[in-house]
Amino acid sequence: MALDKSLVEAVMEKVLEVLRSDEVLASEIRAFRLCEPLKLVEFPLLYVEFSPSSGEEFAIRSSGLYERRIRLDVCVVDRHVEPEKADIKVFRLAERVCRTIASNPRLDGLVEDTVIEKVLPGYGVLGDHAISQARITLLCRVMWRA
Repeated sequence: MALDKSLVEAVMEKVLEVLRSDEVLASEIRAFRLCEPLKLVEFPLLYVEFSPSSGEEFAIRSSGLYERRIRLDVCVVDRHVEPEKADIKVFRLAERVCRTIASNPRLDGLVEDTVIEKVLPGYGVLGDHAISQARITLLCRVMWRA
C-alpha cells in the first residue's frame, strides 16, 4: 500500500506551481526543482525545500485540530564571472518571487495564508564563476485535523 502525499509535499508542490506559472519567472528561470539538486548545472535555478533550519511547528487549536506552521525555503541561484552581475540577477528574481507569493498568499486555497519571513543571501564559487543565492523563507499556515 502506497503512502499518501504528505501535507508538506503538497504545499511545496503548490509553491513551485505558483512560481512556475508567473510569466517573468518562467521566462528567466532555466530550472525549477523540488529540493536542492545534488549538482548545480542549470542557471538561473529556483528550488523549493522544506526549511532545514526552521521546519514545522504544530499548535493545538482543539481536540484533534492543529494549526500547522510549515516553513519552506525558496532558493534562487545564479552564477556569473562578475559577482555583482550574479547578485543583481538573483535579487531581482527574489523580488519577483516575493511579489508572486504575496499576490497569492492562500496558494489557490491550499493554505490559510503564506507570509514571507526573510530573505538571506548566500555566496560561493563554482569554477571561475561567482555563485549568488537568495534564500526566501516562507511561513505557510494550515488548519489540520488529525
